Amino acid sequence: MERKKFGWTSKGLVGLIFLPLGLIYLVLGVCLGHLPNVGGPAGSRLFLYIFGGLGLVFSVLGFLFLASDLHRRALLHRAWESGNYVMATIADISPRGNVRINGRSPYVVECHYTEPGRDLTHVYFSRYLYTDVRDLLKSDQVPVYIDRMNEDVGFVDIDAVLPEIRIHK
Repeated sequence: MERKKFGWTSKGLVGLIFLPLGLIYLVLGVCLGHLPNVGGPAGSRLFLYIFGGLGLVFSVLGFLFLASDLHRRALLHRAWESGNYVMATIADISPRGNVRINGRSPYVVECHYTEPGRDLTHVYFSRYLYTDVRDLLKSDQVPVYIDRMNEDVGFVDIDAVLPEIRIHK
């Protein structure tokens, strides 16, 4: 069975960094804050409050960001597994200027699907792509798997209209 790529968002990547960093600070604050020779009892409590507090804040934020992105990925996976898809027209391929990874902005494919019989157009976006794929597309339409329970959730199967891409540096 083919393995699909559901991609990470910037929020999920921040969560992947904040959660372990926060846990390290939290553990350091709790463990070292209970040592009696770290500036006396007042110094120990201060150490515990500063490191433990920062660690707790970073851990909670990291967990929330990561949980949010994992939930989004689970919804996309459920939509893909349902097999309910429509063919959407590729409207635009543009870099996401608000996100920079290794000094470069990832590309996102924007797709439009108009429901027959209704004057309603749905817009879906693909996962981040790390190369410009304008010249590589096999078709101007892409399958979008839509969750039957929530039409706001749509997985753009961009890999279906792209060849396998290997980037060599």
